[in-house]
Amino acid sequence: MRIPEAPGRKSRALIVEGGGMRGSFAGGVLASMSRIYPASNFDIVVGVSAGSCSAAYYVASTPAERLVEFCLDVWRYELTGSKFISYWNVLKGKTILNQEYLIDYLFGKKYPIPKGRMDEPDVTPCYVTVTNLHTFLPEYVRATSSNLLSLLKAATSLPIATRGRKRLGEHEYTDGAVLDPMPIEAVMEAGYKDITVVLNHPRSHRSDPVGKMLSWLSFPGNKTIRQMISREHHIRFNRAFDLINHPPTGFKVNIVDPDKPVAAGLVTRDMGRLNRTVDHGIETGLRYFSELQKSRVFARFRDFFTRSSSGSR
Repeated sequence: MRIPEAPGRKSRALIVEGGGMRGSFAGGVLASMSRIYPASNFDIVVGVSAGSCSAAYYVASTPAERLVEFCLDVWRYELTGSKFISYWNVLKGKTILNQEYLIDYLFGKKYPIPKGRMDEPDVTPCYVTVTNLHTFLPEYVRATSSNLLSLLKAATSLPIATRGRKRLGEHEYTDGAVLDPMPIEAVMEAGYKDITVVLNHPRSHRSDPVGKMLSWLSFPGNKTIRQMISREHHIRFNRAFDLINHPPTGFKVNIVDPDKPVAAGLVTRDMGRLNRTVDHGIETGLRYFSELQKSRVFARFRDFFTRSSSGSR
Protein backbone atom coordinates (compact mmCIF):
# COMPACT_ATOMS: atom_id res chain seq x y z
CA MET A 1 0.00 0.00 0.00
CA ARG A 2 1.43 3.32 -1.10
CA ILE A 3 0.76 6.91 -0.17
CA PRO A 4 -2.21 7.98 -2.34
CA GLU A 5 -1.47 10.39 -5.15
CA ALA A 6 -1.67 14.07 -4.22
CA PRO A 7 -5.05 15.55 -5.15
CA GLY A 8 -3.51 18.72 -6.61
CA ARG A 9 -0.27 20.48 -7.56
CA LYS A 10 -0.15 22.39 -4.27
CA SER A 11 -1.19 19.57 -1.95
CA ARG A 12 0.08 19.72 1.61
CA ALA A 13 1.24 16.79 3.74
CA LEU A 14 2.17 16.44 7.40
CA ILE A 15 4.59 13.73 8.58
CA VAL A 16 5.02 12.94 12.29
CA GLU A 17 8.18 11.10 13.36
CA GLY A 18 8.18 8.29 15.92
CA GLY A 19 10.88 7.35 18.39
CA GLY A 20 9.24 5.71 21.39
CA MET A 21 8.87 8.05 24.36
CA ARG A 22 10.60 10.82 22.42
CA GLY A 23 7.21 11.04 20.72
CA SER A 24 6.03 13.11 23.67
CA PHE A 25 7.71 16.06 21.91
CA ALA A 26 5.55 15.60 18.79
CA GLY A 27 2.53 15.19 21.07
CA GLY A 28 3.21 18.66 22.46
CA VAL A 29 3.73 20.13 18.99
CA LEU A 30 0.45 18.69 17.70
CA ALA A 31 -1.42 20.01 20.74
CA SER A 32 -0.23 23.51 19.81
CA MET A 33 -1.08 22.91 16.17
CA SER A 34 -4.63 21.84 17.00
CA ARG A 35 -5.31 25.34 18.33
CA ILE A 36 -3.50 27.35 15.66
CA TYR A 37 -3.17 25.12 12.61
CA PRO A 38 -5.72 22.26 12.58
CA ALA A 39 -5.45 19.16 10.41
CA SER A 40 -7.82 20.66 7.83
CA ASN A 41 -4.80 22.65 6.58
CA PHE A 42 -3.35 19.41 5.20
CA ASP A 43 -4.47 17.02 2.49
CA ILE A 44 -2.90 14.04 4.25
CA VAL A 45 -1.27 13.22 7.61
CA VAL A 46 1.26 10.38 7.85
CA GLY A 47 2.48 9.03 11.20
CA VAL A 48 5.30 6.69 12.16
CA SER A 49 5.31 4.54 15.31
CA ALA A 50 4.48 6.72 18.35
CA GLY A 51 3.87 9.60 15.96
CA SER A 52 0.89 7.70 14.55
CA CYS A 53 -0.85 7.84 17.93
CA SER A 54 -0.51 11.60 18.29
CA ALA A 55 -1.44 12.04 14.61
CA ALA A 56 -4.69 10.10 15.13
CA TYR A 57 -5.74 12.42 17.96
CA TYR A 58 -4.76 15.47 15.88
CA VAL A 59 -6.78 14.39 12.84
CA ALA A 60 -9.84 13.44 14.91
CA SER A 61 -9.72 16.65 16.96
CA THR A 62 -11.69 19.80 16.23
CA PRO A 63 -10.71 23.34 17.31
CA ALA A 64 -13.71 23.38 19.67
CA GLU A 65 -13.03 20.01 21.34
CA ARG A 66 -9.21 19.89 21.13
CA LEU A 67 -9.27 16.13 21.69
CA VAL A 68 -5.55 16.09 20.97
CA GLU A 69 -5.10 17.35 24.54
CA PHE A 70 -6.21 13.87 25.65
CA CYS A 71 -2.95 12.78 24.06
CA LEU A 72 -1.04 15.16 26.33
CA ASP A 73 -2.62 13.60 29.41
CA VAL A 74 -1.46 10.19 28.17
CA TRP A 75 2.13 11.41 27.74
CA ARG A 76 2.20 13.39 30.99
CA TYR A 77 0.54 11.01 33.44
CA GLU A 78 -0.25 7.58 32.05
CA LEU A 79 3.08 6.25 30.74
CA THR A 80 5.22 6.85 33.82
CA GLY A 81 6.64 4.36 36.29
CA SER A 82 5.75 0.75 35.46
CA LYS A 83 2.26 1.40 34.07
CA PHE A 84 3.31 1.07 30.45
CA ILE A 85 6.93 -0.12 30.42
CA SER A 86 8.13 -2.67 32.95
CA TYR A 87 11.17 -4.92 32.66
CA TRP A 88 9.64 -7.15 35.34
CA ASN A 89 7.00 -8.18 32.82
CA VAL A 90 9.54 -10.55 31.27
CA LEU A 91 9.50 -12.66 34.44
CA LYS A 92 5.72 -12.90 34.12
CA GLY A 93 5.87 -14.07 30.51
CA LYS A 94 4.63 -10.71 29.25
CA THR A 95 6.17 -8.09 26.99
CA ILE A 96 8.15 -5.16 28.34
CA LEU A 97 5.78 -2.71 26.70
CA ASN A 98 2.09 -3.22 27.50
CA GLN A 99 0.22 -2.48 24.27
CA GLU A 100 -3.14 -3.57 25.69
CA TYR A 101 -2.83 -0.86 28.33
CA LEU A 102 -1.77 1.78 25.81
CA ILE A 103 -4.05 0.99 22.87
CA ASP A 104 -7.09 -0.85 24.23
CA TYR A 105 -7.43 0.94 27.57
CA LEU A 106 -6.00 4.45 27.11
CA PHE A 107 -6.79 5.09 23.43
CA GLY A 108 -9.92 2.94 23.39
CA LYS A 109 -11.56 3.73 26.73
CA LYS A 110 -10.04 6.28 29.11
CA TYR A 111 -9.03 8.86 26.48
CA PRO A 112 -10.95 7.51 23.49
CA ILE A 113 -10.01 8.54 19.98
CA PRO A 114 -13.35 9.12 18.19
CA LYS A 115 -12.83 6.40 15.61
CA GLY A 116 -15.92 7.31 13.63
CA ARG A 117 -14.34 10.60 12.60
CA MET A 118 -11.74 8.71 10.57
CA ASP A 119 -14.47 7.83 8.04
CA GLU A 120 -15.97 11.31 7.68
CA PRO A 121 -15.39 12.82 4.21
CA ASP A 122 -14.33 16.23 5.53
CA VAL A 123 -11.68 14.81 7.90
CA THR A 124 -8.08 14.79 6.70
CA PRO A 125 -7.04 11.20 5.94
CA CYS A 126 -4.53 9.76 8.39
CA TYR A 127 -2.07 7.14 7.15
CA VAL A 128 0.01 4.94 9.43
CA THR A 129 3.40 3.56 8.42
CA VAL A 130 3.94 -0.16 9.10
CA THR A 131 6.46 -2.79 7.99
CA ASN A 132 5.16 -5.90 6.24
CA LEU A 133 7.02 -8.94 7.62
CA HIS A 134 6.02 -11.05 4.59
CA THR A 135 7.08 -8.74 1.75
CA PHE A 136 9.76 -6.86 3.75
CA LEU A 137 8.40 -3.57 2.47
CA PRO A 138 7.00 -0.51 4.25
CA GLU A 139 3.28 0.07 3.79
CA TYR A 140 1.10 3.11 4.44
CA VAL A 141 -2.36 2.14 5.65
CA ARG A 142 -5.24 4.54 6.06
CA ALA A 143 -6.73 4.63 9.55
CA THR A 144 -10.47 3.92 9.62
CA SER A 145 -13.07 3.38 12.32
CA SER A 146 -12.73 -0.38 11.90
CA ASN A 147 -8.94 -0.75 11.89
CA LEU A 148 -7.63 2.15 13.99
CA LEU A 149 -6.70 0.38 17.23
CA SER A 150 -5.29 -2.70 15.50
CA LEU A 151 -3.31 -0.47 13.16
CA LEU A 152 -1.84 1.50 16.07
CA LYS A 153 -0.85 -1.79 17.70
CA ALA A 154 1.04 -2.76 14.55
CA ALA A 155 2.66 0.68 14.37
CA THR A 156 3.85 0.48 17.98
CA SER A 157 5.04 -3.13 17.84
CA LEU A 158 8.56 -2.16 18.80
CA PRO A 159 11.06 -5.02 18.45
CA ILE A 160 12.29 -6.40 21.82
CA ALA A 161 9.82 -4.25 23.81
CA THR A 162 6.84 -6.16 22.33
CA ARG A 163 6.55 -9.38 20.37
CA GLY A 164 7.38 -7.22 17.37
CA ARG A 165 4.43 -8.23 15.24
CA LYS A 166 0.69 -7.72 14.79
CA ARG A 167 -1.53 -9.46 12.25
CA LEU A 168 -3.56 -7.24 9.96
CA GLY A 169 -5.53 -9.19 7.41
CA GLU A 170 -3.37 -11.82 5.71
CA HIS A 171 0.05 -10.58 6.86
CA GLU A 172 1.95 -9.74 10.01
CA TYR A 173 3.30 -6.24 10.50
CA THR A 174 5.72 -4.46 12.79
CA ASP A 175 6.72 -0.88 13.58
CA GLY A 176 6.95 1.15 10.37
CA ALA A 177 10.18 2.78 11.54
CA VAL A 178 11.98 -0.54 11.02
CA LEU A 179 12.09 0.04 7.24
CA ASP A 180 10.87 3.63 6.80
CA PRO A 181 11.69 5.75 9.85
CA MET A 182 10.70 8.99 8.09
CA PRO A 183 8.52 8.50 4.96
CA ILE A 184 9.48 11.78 3.28
CA GLU A 185 10.51 9.97 0.08
CA ALA A 186 7.19 8.12 -0.20
CA VAL A 187 5.25 11.36 0.32
CA MET A 188 7.31 13.17 -2.32
CA GLU A 189 6.86 10.33 -4.80
CA ALA A 190 3.10 10.66 -4.32
CA GLY A 191 3.32 14.26 -5.54
CA TYR A 192 2.96 16.29 -2.35
CA LYS A 193 5.00 19.46 -2.85
CA ASP A 194 4.43 21.32 0.42
CA ILE A 195 5.44 19.04 3.30
CA THR A 196 5.60 19.76 7.02
CA VAL A 197 7.61 17.36 9.19
CA VAL A 198 7.42 17.18 12.97
CA LEU A 199 10.66 15.64 14.20
CA ASN A 200 11.53 14.29 17.63
CA HIS A 201 15.24 14.71 16.87
CA PRO A 202 17.01 17.93 15.88
CA ARG A 203 17.21 18.21 12.09
CA SER A 204 21.00 17.73 12.24
CA HIS A 205 20.69 14.29 13.86
CA ARG A 206 22.42 11.32 12.22
CA SER A 207 21.67 7.66 12.91
CA ASP A 208 24.42 5.14 13.61
CA PRO A 209 24.25 1.53 12.32
CA VAL A 210 22.23 -0.88 14.45
CA GLY A 211 24.50 -3.54 15.94
CA LYS A 212 24.11 -7.17 14.87
CA MET A 213 23.32 -8.29 18.43
CA LEU A 214 20.53 -5.74 18.80
CA SER A 215 19.19 -6.70 15.38
CA TRP A 216 19.17 -10.37 16.40
CA LEU A 217 17.36 -9.58 19.66
CA SER A 218 14.79 -7.61 17.67
CA PHE A 219 13.89 -10.48 15.32
CA PRO A 220 15.70 -13.67 16.38
CA GLY A 221 13.53 -15.84 14.12
CA ASN A 222 13.65 -13.67 11.00
CA LYS A 223 17.08 -13.50 9.39
CA THR A 224 16.00 -11.31 6.48
CA ILE A 225 14.50 -8.50 8.52
CA ARG A 226 17.31 -8.42 11.06
CA GLN A 227 19.89 -8.19 8.28
CA MET A 228 17.93 -5.34 6.75
CA ILE A 229 17.90 -3.55 10.11
CA SER A 230 21.65 -3.84 10.66
CA ARG A 231 22.60 -2.99 7.07
CA GLU A 232 19.97 -0.50 5.95
CA HIS A 233 18.11 1.21 8.81
CA HIS A 234 20.68 3.95 9.42
CA ILE A 235 21.09 4.51 5.67
CA ARG A 236 17.34 5.00 5.19
CA PHE A 237 17.10 7.26 8.24
CA ASN A 238 19.99 9.49 7.19
CA ARG A 239 18.81 9.63 3.58
CA ALA A 240 15.40 10.83 4.78
CA PHE A 241 16.98 13.55 6.91
CA ASP A 242 19.12 14.60 3.94
CA LEU A 243 15.92 15.01 1.88
CA ILE A 244 14.30 17.01 4.66
CA ASN A 245 17.26 19.35 4.97
CA HIS A 246 17.91 19.59 1.22
CA PRO A 247 14.63 18.99 -0.67
CA PRO A 248 14.71 18.66 -4.46
CA THR A 249 13.73 21.58 -6.66
CA GLY A 250 9.98 22.11 -6.63
CA PHE A 251 9.47 20.78 -3.10
CA LYS A 252 9.08 22.80 0.09
CA VAL A 253 9.77 21.17 3.46
CA ASN A 254 8.77 22.96 6.66
CA ILE A 255 10.73 21.53 9.60
CA VAL A 256 9.37 21.62 13.16
CA ASP A 257 12.09 20.14 15.36
CA PRO A 258 13.55 20.51 18.86
CA ASP A 259 16.37 23.03 19.18
CA LYS A 260 18.30 20.49 21.26
CA PRO A 261 17.96 16.77 22.06
CA VAL A 262 14.74 16.16 23.99
CA ALA A 263 14.79 15.11 27.62
CA ALA A 264 12.97 11.81 26.99
CA GLY A 265 14.68 8.80 25.48
CA LEU A 266 13.32 5.75 23.68
CA VAL A 267 11.97 4.06 26.84
CA THR A 268 11.89 6.90 29.39
CA ARG A 269 9.45 6.36 32.25
CA ASP A 270 10.36 9.37 34.41
CA MET A 271 7.47 11.83 34.76
CA GLY A 272 9.73 14.86 34.99
CA ARG A 273 11.58 14.08 31.77
CA LEU A 274 8.38 13.26 29.92
CA ASN A 275 6.72 16.48 31.03
CA ARG A 276 9.76 18.55 30.07
CA THR A 277 9.66 16.96 26.63
CA VAL A 278 5.92 17.65 26.25
CA ASP A 279 6.44 21.28 27.29
CA HIS A 280 9.36 21.56 24.86
CA GLY A 281 7.04 20.40 22.08
CA ILE A 282 4.22 22.77 23.07
CA GLU A 283 6.56 25.77 23.11
CA THR A 284 8.14 24.80 19.79
CA GLY A 285 4.75 24.31 18.14
CA LEU A 286 3.35 27.59 19.45
CA ARG A 287 6.40 29.51 18.31
CA TYR A 288 6.56 27.96 14.84
CA PHE A 289 2.89 28.02 13.91
CA SER A 290 2.20 31.45 15.44
CA GLU A 291 4.95 32.86 13.24
CA LEU A 292 3.58 30.93 10.26
CA GLN A 293 0.12 32.38 10.73
CA LYS A 294 1.55 35.90 11.07
CA SER A 295 3.52 35.51 7.86
CA ARG A 296 0.44 34.23 6.01
CA VAL A 297 -1.70 37.12 7.24
CA PHE A 298 1.03 39.51 6.13
CA ALA A 299 1.20 37.80 2.73
CA ARG A 300 -2.58 38.12 2.26
CA PHE A 301 -2.46 41.85 3.08
CA ARG A 302 0.55 42.30 0.79
CA ASP A 303 -1.21 40.53 -2.09
CA PHE A 304 -4.39 42.52 -1.51
CA PHE A 305 -2.62 45.88 -1.58
CA THR A 306 -0.52 44.80 -4.57
CA ARG A 307 -3.69 43.95 -6.51
CA SER A 308 -5.38 47.19 -5.36
CA SER A 309 -2.38 49.24 -6.38
CA SER A 310 -2.23 47.56 -9.79
CA GLY A 311 -5.96 48.12 -10.31
CA SER A 312 -5.75 51.84 -9.50
CA ARG A 313 -3.24 52.31 -12.31
